[in-house]
Amino acid sequence: MFPEANWTASNSVAGKRDRDQEREAQHWIETVVGEKFPAGYSYEDCLRDGILLCRLMNRLSPGIVPKINTSGGDYKMMDNINQ
Repeated sequence: MFPEANWTASNSVAGKRDRDQEREAQHWIETVVGEKFPAGYSYEDCLRDGILLCRLMNRLSPGIVPKINTSGGDYKMMDNINQ
């Protein structure tokens, strides 16, 4: 109805991140995938390109993501998220 109001509301929600939940999710992902997040990178930066998420999905359901893009710029990495 009022896009400006929705934008403000979504921004305020995004600003209320729970670091404990992020740590718990990170630990679970690392345990399932069998590899640690790269040191020195934020939680969201480690997930942004979708590579780790694709590996996670393949661990949970082998072969569900047949091709994981590991290079090729933002467009290719976005394809990881869309799978």
